Order: sequence, then C-alpha cells, then structure tokens
Amino acid sequence: MLFDLGGVVVTWEPWHPFEQVLPADQVPALMERIGFYQWNEQVDAGRRFADAEAELCARFPADAEAILAYRKHYPLAITGLVPGTVAVMAELAQTGVRLSALTNWSDETFPAVRERLGALDRFGEILVSGAEKVAKPDPAIYHLACRRAGLDPAKTVFVDDRQINVDAAVGTGLTGLLFTSAAQLRTDLERLGLLASATPIADPIYHFALRSKLAEAERNGDYPWADRAGTYTEVGFVHCSFASQVADTRQRFYADLDDAEVVLLRLDPTNLPVVVENGYPHLFAPLPIERAVQASTPA
Repeated sequence: MLFDLGGVVVTWEPWHPFEQVLPADQVPALMERIGFYQWNEQVDAGRRFADAEAELCARFPADAEAILAYRKHYPLAITGLVPGTVAVMAELAQTGVRLSALTNWSDETFPAVRERLGALDRFGEILVSGAEKVAKPDPAIYHLACRRAGLDPAKTVFVDDRQINVDAAVGTGLTGLLFTSAAQLRTDLERLGLLASATPIADPIYHFALRSKLAEAERNGDYPWADRAGTYTEVGFVHCSFASQVADTRQRFYADLDDAEVVLLRLDPTNLPVVVENGYPHLFAPLPIERAVQASTPA
C-alpha cells in the first residue's frame, strides 16, 4: 500500500511559521497575497528554497521577513500525527501488507521531519518528490514510486487527501482512495478486503507515567509522553500494558525509580485507537489524561 504523508499520516499546518513574525489574524491574507500554496508546489517539485525565496521576496519586498520565516521556522508547521492513521498502518502490517509512502515534500525540509517522527519508520520506502524533481499528480512519480518499492500497480492501493492526486493514481493503474479520516480509511480497506472488522479490546490497559510529568500534564491539560523518555510524536504510539504485564513492565523499565516517582494509570480503551503489537497494547494517539485513572498494580 502506498500512503501520502501530509494530511494523511502527518499534520501540516503551514501558517504557524508565519505566526512567528506576524499576528495570526494577518497570516491568511499574507498566504493568499504571495500565492503560498502555488509557491510551495515549486519547492515540493525540487526547486531550491533559496531560489524560490529570492524570487518571491523580489516580488513582495514588504513581505520578505514573513516569506523567509517559513523555512526558518519550518518545524512548527509539522504539528504531529493525523489521529488514527498509524493504527491503521499497524493493522495492515500485521496482515502482511507492505507499506510505502509517496509524498510531495521538499527534500530540504523532509530529513529533519523524518528524524522527528518515529511512525515513519513503518514505511519500507518513502519517495520524496523534491529529491526526484517530479511531484504528484504527474503520472511519472507514481510509476517511479511503484518501481522503487517493488510494487505492482494493479495490486497496490494509494491513499491521498487530494482528489487530483487520487485521480492521477487511478490513471496509472493504482486503486485510489481519498482520505478524509482514519475511520473512513479503515472502512474503505475493509471493503477492499485488506482489513477485517475491528475487534474491540475489552480489558483495561495500563501506562506508567513519571509523577513529575503527570503533574505537569495535569496543569496544562496535555500528556505528550509515550514512555519515560520519548513523546508520542517521536515514538508513534504510547506504550501500554495489559494487567498481566504490569509487574514485568515496572521491573524492566522503571526498576530504578521509587514508587513515589511513578504513577500507574488505568485506561478504558473503548473508542481509542489501540492495536496489540508483539503482545502489548499500543495506543496510537496521545494519552487522554482526562480518561486515565490512577491505579494500584493489578493482582
């Protein structure tokens, strides 16, 4: 299966870099005035940022600071993972489906993003348009992606959040799906026979949190952690355990900490994107602390 990245796996919110130098309410007008999305298509197709910036600054000298802010603050445009998609990817991998990606992205900005997002490790091949100097919806890039990943177009499903890219994929022999949500993607994949109906996890799942980090999360309403060191965005899922695994998890990964430093959280997995991998439940979303209950070690 061939995945688009931005808007399907990764959230891309390109207005945030501009907000570092402009009030947020002025950013939409700036992006429209300079033709941001059309300009961005050029760097996605391999044009060097420095050349593209120089041309745009010459056309809009009053906006030069804002134009240069996009690349300068680019990491702020990548805000995390699209809810639920990586859980679908995990399920597909368990059935033996090979996962590859085809993305319109500048090869100057993608490497840093690639290092930040552990979920991208699930792809055997990622073809980046900027490196190839060709971008979707050009038919050539679909043929190249399939050839590079060793995929037969007639047996490959492609998913993208833009209809023009889906249509182009269909035109090259791929089965195309328009992405609107992870839930709809899963429904579409069930229809195609790539996934069976989901089996809900009935038992509670458990997660160890450092007390200091949990206290901070309770103050700001956001718990970003996947384990004691990595974040959900970095790892791609939140490490959890079933009741029978809690004691072993405590011993293996938190034995150096006193009980006062660690909190065991119990979570009802109903309606959460949880997939069991290697016997352990993985939560493919930030842990919702409002649903978590402090618990004692299960007997």
